[in-house]
Amino acid sequence: MAEVEVGTETENAASWSYDVSVFDAGRVRRHTVTLSYQDYDLWCRGRVSPSRVVEAAFRFLLQNEPAEEIAVRFDCSVIRRHFPAVDVELPKLV
Repeated sequence: MAEVEVGTETENAASWSYDVSVFDAGRVRRHTVTLSYQDYDLWCRGRVSPSRVVEAAFRFLLQNEPAEEIAVRFDCSVIRRHFPAVDVELPKLV
């Protein structure tokens, strides 16, 4: 299975931004991802760091689609457009 490495965190007005690397099948895919304060609260209620939620979001995505189909740049809120179950399933992964 692919491995996820969450890198640099930048805090913005209402979100965090991360550089994320996904190592899969000998390839490295790099992503820039934002996580809003609202989604952070919904998915973990402050129990873990925001970077752990981003890592869980990638693990969720990798369980549901191939690594090469994950967008290079996105906000975590878009996950629920494609996978409505994320709000139930992702909290189990953090």
